[in-house]
Amino acid sequence: MHRSLVHRSLTLSICSLGVAAVAFVSACASGGGSSAPVRPATQTMGSADVGTITVTNTVTADVSHLAATVDAVWRIMPSIYDSVAVPITTLDPASHSIGNQGFKIRGRLGKSYLSKFIDCGSSTQIGPNADTYEVYLSVVSSVRPEGTAGATLSTIVDAKARPINFNQGYSNCASTGNLEIKIADLVKARLAK
Repeated sequence: MHRSLVHRSLTLSICSLGVAAVAFVSACASGGGSSAPVRPATQTMGSADVGTITVTNTVTADVSHLAATVDAVWRIMPSIYDSVAVPITTLDPASHSIGNQGFKIRGRLGKSYLSKFIDCGSSTQIGPNADTYEVYLSVVSSVRPEGTAGATLSTIVDAKARPINFNQGYSNCASTGNLEIKIADLVKARLAK
């Protein structure tokens, strides 16, 4: 069993006072070659006076390969989501997709600080931004067949956050990969029983 790493790419476009400059930044951790669902998120910030910046954050699913059937994995997924304290709002037996497309949360997910699972930028004097901001979190897993007796588990964690005390929009956060790993590890542990 192996897991392909989380991939991210950022595209930044900056235009200011009639002078245009384009910068392309790509940060990518190469994985095991598994194709996985991708969710792009684009955000534009700034104004006509100072220019704008557009950030596109492409989130690729964390993929785990399991020596179990899709049905065996699918049966335990509701209990896995309960264990990681993500309320289920999406449960589609036809596509074997489960999770929550977006819910607001602050400080902790279950017993763990949110900063363990997402990175929302620099820390403040009272701790990491992810632990103090209002976070809009999406966690969705899909189970697919692999070969004759195997399955793949793909999980996408996507988050946006904003400060509680300021009137500003949500900014994209990055997954640390820890929640995806925790979900996969719980699945493997339950299957091994």
